[in-house]
Amino acid sequence: MLRRWRNFVIDAMPSQQQSSAADAKCPPLTSLAYIIIGTGMGMGLMINSSPVHGLLHPEEGHVPIHTLEGDTFGGYSWGVERSPFRGVGTVEGVTSSVALTERLLWMQQEQEEEEEEEKDGGGAKSVNDSCGSGDDDAAAQSILSTLPDSHPLWSHASNAIANLCVTILLLTSCQRIVLGGGVMNRSILYDRIRREVLVLLNGYLDVEELSSEEKLKSVICASSWQSLGVGSGLVGVFALALDSLEEEEAGEEKCDSALATKRERKNGIERRKVFGLGIMVGIGLSMRCILLIKIAGRGLLRRH
Repeated sequence: MLRRWRNFVIDAMPSQQQSSAADAKCPPLTSLAYIIIGTGMGMGLMINSSPVHGLLHPEEGHVPIHTLEGDTFGGYSWGVERSPFRGVGTVEGVTSSVALTERLLWMQQEQEEEEEEEKDGGGAKSVNDSCGSGDDDAAAQSILSTLPDSHPLWSHASNAIANLCVTILLLTSCQRIVLGGGVMNRSILYDRIRREVLVLLNGYLDVEELSSEEKLKSVICASSWQSLGVGSGLVGVFALALDSLEEEEAGEEKCDSALATKRERKNGIERRKVFGLGIMVGIGLSMRCILLIKIAGRGLLRRH
């Protein structure tokens, strides 16, 4: 159902392809968005059974959102120089692990007393204790994993992702949005996102699939590989490799078939040449025989 993206493949695209192809329990899809939310963001988008690729691949992480009321966070450091909107009030600027970690640091700096309690009381690990180790990505994942589900950080994350889902639904009307990546290991986000999507849509898209939080579970969901504990990105890469191998083998078979056809055509031409030559030789021999018969006939007449 899905074809390989030849020109440019981001890591989200093979995940998207395999997630759609692997779910045999649901009817075939012609449109799907696969969103990876980790240190940054990536999205593979398929419309009418074909990957979307215009000037570049989709950059959904830099779409602006409505932040939560009273949010004064100034955006993440990655967005300052070149990101649209300077990384302020964008999906990636709010919900990537880098943004979430920097927001946590900002919140802790705003509440120094709480920070000291966390350090001494054995609560959630402080960002200041972990960052600066030289491995920012690993530190971010480690810090976020220690936070409870009730931490306000996850409200900002679910709001940003819900905003993105609404934007995708309004722009593309795609049948499924698959969410993955390290941030989505926080499983409580799925229900929160669906709930907020319903609030944000405000009943505007009047279709059965978007009519309730329960129905939304078939539209906004995790990868079908997640329940098996398998990274869909890795599976997707293997799927692309298999697709490439199959295309290469098909090309070789086509080439062999073309060579065989060419060989048969050449043999056919040669056979026709031999057949034609045989006819000419046969005609020549026949004419010679007729001539000899005539000569012999004249000889007999003279004798008589």
